[in-house]
Amino acid sequence: MDIEAKLKELLHGIDEEIDVDAITLESNLMDDVGMSSVALLYMSVALEDEFGIDFNEIDMKETKTAGDVVALIEKKLANE
Repeated sequence: MDIEAKLKELLHGIDEEIDVDAITLESNLMDDVGMSSVALLYMSVALEDEFGIDFNEIDMKETKTAGDVVALIEKKLANE
């Protein structure tokens, strides 16, 4: 499963104006991608639905980049 590709697909679904081709693992979701805190909330819900995992407030505060999100998903999937 390509988590990075799925993340980009979900981000595009949340906001079609996001240039997912420009997103790298180092991209800061707020500063580089331009996501708002509301969009980040939508992202977390979409990821929970897609991967069957739960995010908490601490998880979301610690995820700044696309790479952080991918690593968090991998960690949560490994702990299932």
